Amino acid sequence: INTLYLKKSNAAFRLETAKNNSDAAAESLEELTSERGSSDERRRLYESDRKRVSSERQSLEAKKSETGNRISGFEKLHASKSQKLEAARERFSANDYSLREVGQRINILRELERSMDGFSGSVKFIMKAAAQGRIRGVCGSVAQIVSTKPEYSVAIETALGAAMQNIAVENEDAAKRGIRLLKEANAGRATFLPLTSVKGRDLDNAPDGEQGYIALASELVSCEPKYSGLVSNLLGRVAVAEDIDAASLIAKRHGYKFKIVTLDGQVVNAGGSYTGGSVSRSAGLLTRKNEIETLEAKAAELKAQNDTLKQSCVNLSQEVQNLAAELEGQKATVTELDSGLMRCDMELKRIDELTAQLDLSEEKLAETEKRLREQLAEAEKQADEAAAELSELEAQIRSGEEERARRKDESEGAAEKRAELSDRLSELRIKEAEGTKDIQACIAAIEQTKDAIRQEQGGEKRLGEESEQCVRDIAEKRGEIQRIADEVSGSAERISALEEKITAAQQENSRYLREADRLTAEQRIKSDEVMELTEERTRLEERDKTLAAEFDKLVSRLWDDYGLTRTEAEENYDPPEDAKAAQNRLTELKAQIKALGNVNLGAIEEYAEVSERYDFMSKQLDDVNRSKLELTQLIESLTDSMKSLFTESFERISKRFSEIFRELFGGGKASLSLSDPENVLECGIDIDVQPPGKVQKNLMSLSGGEMGFIAACILFAILSVRPSPFCLLDEIEAAFDDVNVAKYAAYLHKYTDRTQFITITHRRGTMEEADVLYGVTMQEDGISKLLKLDMKESEKEVKSGSHQQAGAVNS
Repeated sequence: INTLYLKKSNAAFRLETAKNNSDAAAESLEELTSERGSSDERRRLYESDRKRVSSERQSLEAKKSETGNRISGFEKLHASKSQKLEAARERFSANDYSLREVGQRINILRELERSMDGFSGSVKFIMKAAAQGRIRGVCGSVAQIVSTKPEYSVAIETALGAAMQNIAVENEDAAKRGIRLLKEANAGRATFLPLTSVKGRDLDNAPDGEQGYIALASELVSCEPKYSGLVSNLLGRVAVAEDIDAASLIAKRHGYKFKIVTLDGQVVNAGGSYTGGSVSRSAGLLTRKNEIETLEAKAAELKAQNDTLKQSCVNLSQEVQNLAAELEGQKATVTELDSGLMRCDMELKRIDELTAQLDLSEEKLAETEKRLREQLAEAEKQADEAAAELSELEAQIRSGEEERARRKDESEGAAEKRAELSDRLSELRIKEAEGTKDIQACIAAIEQTKDAIRQEQGGEKRLGEESEQCVRDIAEKRGEIQRIADEVSGSAERISALEEKITAAQQENSRYLREADRLTAEQRIKSDEVMELTEERTRLEERDKTLAAEFDKLVSRLWDDYGLTRTEAEENYDPPEDAKAAQNRLTELKAQIKALGNVNLGAIEEYAEVSERYDFMSKQLDDVNRSKLELTQLIESLTDSMKSLFTESFERISKRFSEIFRELFGGGKASLSLSDPENVLECGIDIDVQPPGKVQKNLMSLSGGEMGFIAACILFAILSVRPSPFCLLDEIEAAFDDVNVAKYAAYLHKYTDRTQFITITHRRGTMEEADVLYGVTMQEDGISKLLKLDMKESEKEVKSGSHQQAGAVNS
């Protein structure tokens, strides 16, 4: 029975142990289930965060794509506007260059107008004196008081001729004062037109309706009403035709009674003579005035175009700047979106890492659950086996008890003692079972603590030593329990000793349980700390990545904005003494920069372009100044040479003029003199003559034939000093009498050895002295025929005919 009770106790102990193990496994399974629920909750949170971050990333990618398309559009628009701006600047430069050219031409013409270029020295003298107040009543030259349309300028200038330099004055007294002033200053001669005495009369039978006729010359000019008589006097009897053919027909139909001028400057004179040839389109005084007006109108038009083009350039430049600023803003947006995408990628990576950790944790939980379920099954199996064995032992004990009851009387004392010992042993067994259970719980806690300790970085050694000590103590206690179990039947004294030891072991076990609880609490605290440190490490890693991205962005911005590398910036960095003051200064500068408005991003390129153009123009200006200086020096040198050559030639011509005058006039005296010997290139030339038998007179008092003969003398004097290989004379002797015609024609022979003369003439004396005669006849209408007569050959033929006739008479 004792053996059976002992076995029953062992079976009860195993049953209790199995139940305890089963309860512990069930409790652990409940904890695992709770932890798995928490893991599932965290997984759902991770999945939710992942969906949110993925959605945010897709949104950022869509915005980045949209911004990229917008940037592409802005870049194309910026390139197009830049090309338009460049084209507008080129048009502005070309237009501005044309405007400067026109302005320079206007300044030149105005300077010529102001300096009265083209006027004689005497006219300039009178106009200057009038401007200084030395003479009153001067209205101006004819060229200054009249104007006409550009298409009539050449015709009017031709019609006026030298009269363009005549001076209009208010009355006869002003004319006389002008003449006296010229005489006193020895400033030359001028013609004055008093408004009170000069009266005009228009052509009575104007050729109105004639083909090619335009109008009278006086009708084609404009002036103030008070000059109408003067204009009528000068131009009232001059008709204007389209061309020389029309002028010729009109003159022929009207009997060559008035002068006709064509638009290109050809003249049909009254009396039938023709004057013409090429005309300089820019040398006339009226042409110059009209050109000034035309250029001023053109300058105004160019200036208006210049203003329009300049405004267009300004508008296009502003548009280009706005587009560049918008482009930079869009690029900054892309940078921000890239940062957002990087942040999303980092967040997704963190979620993936946490999910991976969660997967790993779930795998460990699954393994633990599997192990616990195996332990639970094993404990249940052991419990079933212990229960079956306990039932069998109880049946055996009941049988033994029945047997013992029959033998009760015999062994009552021993039974009582045995029962007492059995109860004591059962208690010890139960206590042993409880101690074993506590030991197993301690072992499980120690195992868990060891696992926790292995995951921790500190306290591992101490906990390991304590765990080993607990294991040794447990082993020792097991040995003691075994010895007590072996000795339990020995004696009560040993049971008492064992009870004391059990009590001590229970106290030690309680201490170990408290230590295990403490270690478990520490393990939980450490686990919480590990979790917090893990989260802190994750946050710091994210912060580190963010700071690295910001650092890279700052380095990139440092290079893009200032062209500095990190090393160069560190070398050039000067830490501020007062960070707060530096920050305030930075805020102030940013406010000032913002107040400046839009930044001209093309200012550097524009400065380089303008600087390059300035350098180019400066070099051009220096070249022009050097050229101007060289030209000035060359002009001065040429002027000196011209003065020397002119003076020398003039003295020789004057000397020959005196000799030729005496030869042709048969006596008398004549001379040429300069009106201003100090200014030989611009002064006038005075001609002083005294024909034989006459007092010295002014040229204006001589007859037309005498003045023509004097002009011939000057021509011969020039030819004798500077012979010409060819000379064309157009009716130079038209006003000569027959005697002077003969002298003139005979005198030409003196120069035929060096000069070939072609003379157009109607005078008999000139024809008789010619070597060859050419004539043009029109035997049929519209058909001209050229006739040639060689005078020498004709004389030979005439002499030969005379000899033959004389021979015939003799025979």
